[in-house]
Formats: sequence, C-alpha cells, structure tokens
Amino acid sequence: MCFISFGPKSTADWARAAGRMGQATLLLEQQLETLTTGRAAVLVRPSSDQDGNQAKAEVEQALSGLTSSEARFDVEADETGHPWVVIRERGLPELTAAMQAVGAGLESAGLGDRIIAAVYPFHWKDDPVYWIYQSRLNAYTPFVPKGTKEGDERDHPLELRMEAALRRALPTSRHVAQWFPIWGMPI
Repeated sequence: MCFISFGPKSTADWARAAGRMGQATLLLEQQLETLTTGRAAVLVRPSSDQDGNQAKAEVEQALSGLTSSEARFDVEADETGHPWVVIRERGLPELTAAMQAVGAGLESAGLGDRIIAAVYPFHWKDDPVYWIYQSRLNAYTPFVPKGTKEGDERDHPLELRMEAALRRALPTSRHVAQWFPIWGMPI
C-alpha cells in the first residue's frame, strides 16, 4: 500500500464531503444502479513511533465517546499497521452521518491531520466500485479494481465513466494521476 497523507483541511470540509455523498444517494442507487455495501471506512496514518496495535488502540480511544446512535463501527488494523475505522449502517445517508461523526471525533482527539481517506464501497453489476475521499484534495476519486491485490489491474474506463456521471453531485478530481488505489482494504 502506498499513501500520501494529509488530513482534512478542516472538519467543515470533511462534513461537507460526507454530506455530498449522502445527497448523491438517488443518483448512485436509482440512476446508476450502484448500491452501497452498507459499509464505509476511514483510513488513519499511525504516528511515526507507533506499531499497528498502538495506532489501533489510539483510534479506539479517540472514538470511545461516540454512541451507537452516532456511529456503529469497529477499528481494524490492516497488514501495514494502518488503523481503519469500519462503519456499518443500513443505507448511504446513515453511513455519511456516521462518517461525519467519526471525522469529528478523530479531529477533536487531535488525529484529524492523520486521516488519509474515507472510502465508500459500492456494487455495480458484479463489480466493486470504491469512492475514495482524499482529504488532501478535498475531492473524491473512483477506484475499480479488477483483482484483489496490489499489482492487479484497474478498470480505468469504468472509473472514467463513474467520475463523469458523478462530477456534478460530488466534488471529484478530474486528474487521473491523483486517483490513487488502495489495495487490501478491510471493507
């Protein structure tokens, strides 16, 4: 996994981006037949002196004040030691509200600058489609893997079609060079 990590420019940007994803529900589900998996995740960078277990514990502590009505989530560490806050909710509006709460919780605990991305997975026909909110860009980018591991191919034509279809509903980056994949996600 390769990441460029810069946290949200502000909590307001994070909340606004999550809100825009929630507002895109009808477009995604009805017009594009792209269905949420009922999960989303926030990827956090460990500090330079932490291993995966320490980073996971820090994120769990930062979010310990959230109630189940604000967000239903688990914190998992991936194979590189990066903690992921995996959110589970019924629909996309609920996922985005929980994403806003998680982002605010991380920010208030002083971890906002370590947020790498928010990831929303979807199903389109038989293909997984991920919308990755990159905080440093304040924009969403698509990721459609053709396999499950780094080095596998991506479906660039589908990524381009998805970005074009959603650019009016979501803040997207049109610069394909900024569309970084994230392999090995726990969602």
